[in-house]
Amino acid sequence: MKHLIKYSLHDYIRSHKYFPPIAVFFILIFVFYTYTPNPIIDSYAATAFILYMISAWLCISILSLDPPVQGQIMMLHIGSWSRYYISKLISVGIISIVLTIYAFVYPIIFNMFTETVTLTIGLVSLVNHIFLAILGISVASLFSKIIMKSVVNSFGGLALTIVVSIAALGIYDVLPSFIKNIVWIIPPAAITQVPLTNWNGESILNLSMFPFIWVIFYALVILYLFLKLAKRC
Repeated sequence: MKHLIKYSLHDYIRSHKYFPPIAVFFILIFVFYTYTPNPIIDSYAATAFILYMISAWLCISILSLDPPVQGQIMMLHIGSWSRYYISKLISVGIISIVLTIYAFVYPIIFNMFTETVTLTIGLVSLVNHIFLAILGISVASLFSKIIMKSVVNSFGGLALTIVVSIAALGIYDVLPSFIKNIVWIIPPAAITQVPLTNWNGESILNLSMFPFIWVIFYALVILYLFLKLAKRC
């Protein structure tokens, strides 16, 4: 698995397809922190949102990297489609973690915040970034060319799903009460925003854990569904 992940990362870097999403991420973070000083928790909540979208973009580009014949040859070599797809997903996860570190460290290095980042706020912010990155990867996996053969359906469906997931809280507010629960099927990208922006950052006990648990549970279920569907395609 280790060699397969190294191969996937090397192949992705050599393809240069990494450049658009990563360049956009760096630019967005730079633009976001153009004005200083910034509130810590709100800023990290916003950059986690950006990472959610960029991770989805990275995932769909890595999963579309190998031609079908190359994918079949690799599968025959390693003996399992699951290992092949998991190595791809882990590769995206590694890139997302690197971007998480950049989003976390950049404002600290350049003194963009009004206060010092405490250990508690730092840990919660890192977890929120990583969980939203995993969510973005899971959502994008269902719209990859492995599952959807049409490029229009793949990119169009992913873009629409991401927009709807970001607007989920607003959708919930305008829906009639008897169908409000339908938002639970929407990727919960926005569900951690409210508790984070209302959190004072003093103690983790004052922060509702359910939104974070729901995000990672939802993402793992979607990834499991992707692996099941991918083996049939």
